Amino acid sequence: MERRNEILKTIMQKPGITFRQLARELGIGIGDLQYHLRKLERDGIVFSKKLGKRRYIFPQGFEEEAQKLLIAISTESRRKILLLLMEGPMSQGEIASLLKLSQPTVSYHMGELKKLGIVKAEEKGRSVIYSLEYDPETIARIIKEYRPSIWESLADSLIDLLTGMGDEE
Repeated sequence: MERRNEILKTIMQKPGITFRQLARELGIGIGDLQYHLRKLERDGIVFSKKLGKRRYIFPQGFEEEAQKLLIAISTESRRKILLLLMEGPMSQGEIASLLKLSQPTVSYHMGELKKLGIVKAEEKGRSVIYSLEYDPETIARIIKEYRPSIWESLADSLIDLLTGMGDEE
């Protein structure tokens, strides 16, 4: 029971944590974690959502809007794509070029973001233009509220960028 409480406490602190990340952070074996999560899910205390190969775990009653966004920002590439799209619509080629990612990698991540309903795609000639379905302020709020470490690293990157600009003058 103590183990289960430890698992639940971590899920409450880090909603949307992946199954593997939870196992790593708590140093719990896969089978042991599966057992306890099944009990917590059966008792209606937590639930999980699967996207691609990853399973994300949330406390029961967690806001749906935040669920999708936490899944979306769980990988660095998708997080960077969302941050770019917060500046405005972009084509897949522009995103790939700016992030130095291959077109197939961007295409994969865009597909995942579309499944979540976070981005929309609009064909313009030969290009596909992607834009956010969410208000950028909502995305920023979710990151700040539920993933403060990501928020802090974004702030550090902005500070580095701004202080680097002063060096160029």
